[in-house]
Amino acid sequence: MEKPAKKQPSAWVVGLFALPFAAVGVGMLLLSVLPTLYDWSRMQFWQPVNATLLAASLNSSRSSKSTSYNVTARYRYTVAGQVYEGERVAISGGGDNVGNFQEVLGERLEQALSAGQPVQAWFNPSHPSEAVIDRSLRPGLLAFKMVFVVVFGGAGVGLLVFVLRGGKPLKPFKPLNQQASKAVAAGLPGKLERIPGGVQMHFPAGRWWGLKLGLGLVGALFLAVGVLVPWEQEARSDMVPWLMRLGFGGVGGAVLVAAFYALANSLRVQIDHEGLRTERRLLGLMLLWHQVPGPEIARLRVVESYSVESNSRRDVYYRIEAELRSGKKITVAQDLQGRKDADRMLASIGSATGYPIR
Repeated sequence: MEKPAKKQPSAWVVGLFALPFAAVGVGMLLLSVLPTLYDWSRMQFWQPVNATLLAASLNSSRSSKSTSYNVTARYRYTVAGQVYEGERVAISGGGDNVGNFQEVLGERLEQALSAGQPVQAWFNPSHPSEAVIDRSLRPGLLAFKMVFVVVFGGAGVGLLVFVLRGGKPLKPFKPLNQQASKAVAAGLPGKLERIPGGVQMHFPAGRWWGLKLGLGLVGALFLAVGVLVPWEQEARSDMVPWLMRLGFGGVGGAVLVAAFYALANSLRVQIDHEGLRTERRLLGLMLLWHQVPGPEIARLRVVESYSVESNSRRDVYYRIEAELRSGKKITVAQDLQGRKDADRMLASIGSATGYPIR
């Protein structure tokens, strides 16, 4: 009696890995970015009013790596003969160290308070008790938050959707015959089945998941360094902090996105005497497909894709490409660890289809 197949633990690992990313991204979007945009949009219709400062101060909070600034103020203003008091200084409350917005605003308010000069505030005509001194959007702070929303939230939510769908693509081909299929290479990165005149292959999402999750963590680390390290304190030029953030953050973000793609994409291939058909999907959704008639296929060949070095050991991963007579190349097998497995796979496809190999 055949034993029931056990559920692969990799889905749980991917889900646990994705949860904090999704929580950070979605939380930042719902609790910070969207409220900021909403407040900014409605404040554009508020009316100006002269306000008298009752108190104003620029506060700083120093940690081992950075210093954050926060402006607090209390002011009085009059609308239609009614006196109101407000404490809201800017759209976003709390302190930060993104740019010099807090420092410039704090110094301006402190100088106005000491000189006894009024400052301009903005009040809500529908609710005059609601007011703010600075209603600017601060693109730098918004971009800082959007990094977490797009990179962390996008990767986390995407992986969770993949896990909740069971990691199954949207039936691009007839399911493989599990009794007839065999592993493509060591570590089960894919399945192969002989069909009349050729082969059919499936490389599911989550291949070599441990390797790709590790790559994602490296990318997240670089991104965090670029975003969170207070480069301003060590830089002598205003350009240096942005260059360092762009360098570390850009590389980290690119690596994180690449790891997400490598983990979440799947590939189905059918190659026989009639031609080649491939479907590339991301989280089960169609991303790219090819359909090529047999006479257009010039040859099949093994190509090195990437390598991983660890403790003086170097593991090389290969893919098999179909080279067309037009010069275009289409991947038909991927993530094959070791040249021996890749060559064996190439020979198997070549003998089943009759296409030249090299």
